[in-house]
Amino acid sequence: MATRLKNKYGPVIALVLLFHLSALALLAAADVIRHREYLDKDYYFRSPSFHQQLTEVVNLAITVHFKEKNDPKLTVTEKVGADTLEQIRETFAADLREKEEEIKGRYEANIMEAERSGNHAEASRLAQARDQELARVKQENQKQMDERIMTLAAARDQEYEQAKKALAVRGDTIKYYIKDRNTGEVYTNHSYDLNIIRNLQKKAAYSIHFPLASPSDYQIQQANEFFLANNLEGYLIIPQAAAGYSRFQDDYAYALGIRERLLNECILLAVSVIAAVGLFVYLRKRSPLDFPLADRCASLLRRVPLDVRGATVLAVGLVTLSWVRDESFFYFPIGLEHVTTLSFTAACIAYLGLNAKEAWRLINDHTLLRQQWESSLYRKFRTLLAESFTNRSVFFKASLIFVLTIGLGTGMGFVLIGLHYGSERLFLVGACYSLLYLAAVLPYILRRVALLNNILRGADEMAAGNLDSLIEERGKGNLAHLARCLNNIKLGLGHALESQMKSERLKTELISNVSHDLKTPLTSIVNYVNLLKRPDLSPEEVSSYIDVLERKTHRLKVLIDDLFEASKMASGSVELHMERVNVAALLNQALAEFNDAIAESSLTFRVQTEKPHIHALADGKKTWRVFENLIGNVLKYALPHTRVYISLTEQANSVVLTMKNVSAYEIEFDPDELFERFKRGDQSRHTEGSGLGLAIAKSIMELQGGRLAIELDGDLFKVIVEFQKA
Repeated sequence: MATRLKNKYGPVIALVLLFHLSALALLAAADVIRHREYLDKDYYFRSPSFHQQLTEVVNLAITVHFKEKNDPKLTVTEKVGADTLEQIRETFAADLREKEEEIKGRYEANIMEAERSGNHAEASRLAQARDQELARVKQENQKQMDERIMTLAAARDQEYEQAKKALAVRGDTIKYYIKDRNTGEVYTNHSYDLNIIRNLQKKAAYSIHFPLASPSDYQIQQANEFFLANNLEGYLIIPQAAAGYSRFQDDYAYALGIRERLLNECILLAVSVIAAVGLFVYLRKRSPLDFPLADRCASLLRRVPLDVRGATVLAVGLVTLSWVRDESFFYFPIGLEHVTTLSFTAACIAYLGLNAKEAWRLINDHTLLRQQWESSLYRKFRTLLAESFTNRSVFFKASLIFVLTIGLGTGMGFVLIGLHYGSERLFLVGACYSLLYLAAVLPYILRRVALLNNILRGADEMAAGNLDSLIEERGKGNLAHLARCLNNIKLGLGHALESQMKSERLKTELISNVSHDLKTPLTSIVNYVNLLKRPDLSPEEVSSYIDVLERKTHRLKVLIDDLFEASKMASGSVELHMERVNVAALLNQALAEFNDAIAESSLTFRVQTEKPHIHALADGKKTWRVFENLIGNVLKYALPHTRVYISLTEQANSVVLTMKNVSAYEIEFDPDELFERFKRGDQSRHTEGSGLGLAIAKSIMELQGGRLAIELDGDLFKVIVEFQKA
C-alpha cells in the first residue's frame, strides 16, 4: 500500500519541490546580484554613505578650525555679510516706502476735503496724525530690521557652536590631525606628535591622508581642494575599536553582516540548483502518465489563443523579475510571509515552465503550431478586417467615424485638462474639436443610420411625450420636411420644458434660500428665549442671552428689510429723486463709513479718482446704498491679505466705477446668477450676508438708467457700475 502511494504521489511531490527550489534559487540569485558589491570585505569604505560621513567630519574640522575660526570675534556686520546686510536694508526700505505711501494715501483725501471745506484745524489735526503714524511706522521698521540682523548674527554664532559640538561628539569615532604648512600650527583631537598619529594610522580600520593625488568621490574632492588651496596637510583615522558608540564601526559591522548573509545565500543557491537539477533528471525519467494534473493544465492552456498566451508569459515574466528584484526574502526571520512569497514565486515559475513546455511542443509540431496560430486573436481580427474591407467606401466611412469619435474623447480630455491646469490653449483645442464633432459628425451619422421607420417611431415617441428621440432630416423631400417640422416641434417643446424647469428651479431655490436665511436667526431666537425661561440664570447669563437675541433680531430685521426692498425694486414701485450728484465725494464718504471695518480687515484698498468732482445724474441716497452694498460685499467675500482696487473715471457720456478684488470662494456658476436673489459666492452660506446686496444694487442702477455688471477672470472679481453723466 505504501509503495503504491509513493509511486502515485512521488512525482507530484518532486514536481512541487522542483518549483519551490527553483523559486528559492531565483530569490537567492536576485538578492546576491542586487547586493554583490557587499561581497567585497572593504566595500563599506568605498560606499557613498561612508564618504558622506567622512566628508561631514572633514567639513566640520575645516569650519571650526579654519573657515569660522575667528567667528566669536567678528562684528555683527561681518557675521551677517555686507551683501546680505545691504539686501536686508533694501527690503525693509521698500517695505517702509510702501507703508508710507499707503498712510499718505489714506490721509490725503481727507486732508484735501478738510482744506476745501475751510476746516483748517481738522486738516492740521489729520496732518499731525499722519506724521505721527509715519514716525511710528518708521520706528517699527527700524526695530524690525535691527531684530532681523541680530537674528542672523545669532544664527551664525549658533551654527558655529553646533559645529564645535558636532566635531567634539565625533572625537571617539574618528581621529584627525591637520597641520598648516604655512604657520606650522597643528589642529587635532588626539595627539600633536606626528609619529603617534602615523603609528595609529598603521593599526586603523581606515585612514586617509590629505591632500590626495586624485580623489574619486566628489565630496572628498571638494575637501581636498580646500587642503590644496590653503597648503594644509592632514590625517583622518578610524580606529579598530571606538571608546564609545561609533557610527562608522556600526555601519562597517552592518556591511560585514550583509556580506556574511550573501555568502550563506550563495551556498543556499548552489544547494538549491543542485537539488533542482537532480529532481529535474528524476522527473525526466518518469512516464507522462504520472502527471495527470499537468496534462489537464496544459489542455486548458491550449484553449487560450496563442498571442494571448505570449502576452501573458511576457507579463508574468516581468512581474516575477520585478517581484524577486524588490523582495526582502532573506532579511527577516522565517514566517508566514516567506511561505507566501516562496509559493507565489514557485507558481509563477510553474506557469512559465508549463508555457515553455508547450512552446517546445509547438516548435516540434509545425502542424499544431499552424492550427493554434490560425485560431489566434490576431488572425481572427485580420480576417474580420479583410471581410470589412470588401466594400471600401463603407469601411472608409466607418473607420473615419471611428477615428473622429476617438478624437472626441481626446478633445473632452483636453477640455478637462485645460480646466484643471488652467491651460487656455488645451481648453480651446478640445472645445473646438468637440463642438466641430457635435456640429458635423453626429448629424452625418444620424442621417445615414435613420430610415423611414425611424421617423415613424420618432413621431410615435414624441406623441407619447418622449422628446429625446431625433429624426433624421435627409434630402429635400416630404419626409425630410416632415422630419424637420417634427424636430422643430420637439425643439420648441424642449425649450419650453427647459424654461419651465429653470423657472421651477429658481422658485425652489428662492424658497429654500429664504427659508434657510430666515430660519437660522429665528431658530436662535427660539432657543435663547427657552433658555431665558430657566429660573436659575445669573444676571450675567441673562444679559449675554439678551445680547444674542438683540443680534439675531437685528439680523432677522435686516433680512426682512432687504427682502422687502428687493421686492420693491423688482416691482419698480420706488420713487427716485434724480439730481446732479458728486459721485467722487459720495464714494469717499462711503469708504469713510467703512473705515473701521476696512482697518480691522486684512484687505488693502487702492482708490483712484480722476478728479475730486465727478458728477452724474442719480438718486444720492439710492446710490449711497449701491456703494454700501458693493463695499460690504468686498469686505465679506474678498480673499484675505489681498488688494482691492477702486477706480472712478469720467467718460464722454457716462461715469464708470470699477471695483476689482480676488474672490475668497470659487465661483463655479454663471456670474449673472449672482444677481439672483439670495445667491451668494459662498454657497455654503456661512457668511452674514443676505444674498440680496447685488440684486438690490443692480435694480437701483437699472431704475436710474445706469448699468451694473460683473466680470470674472479666474478668481478676479470685477464689478462695473455705469452712471449717466450729468
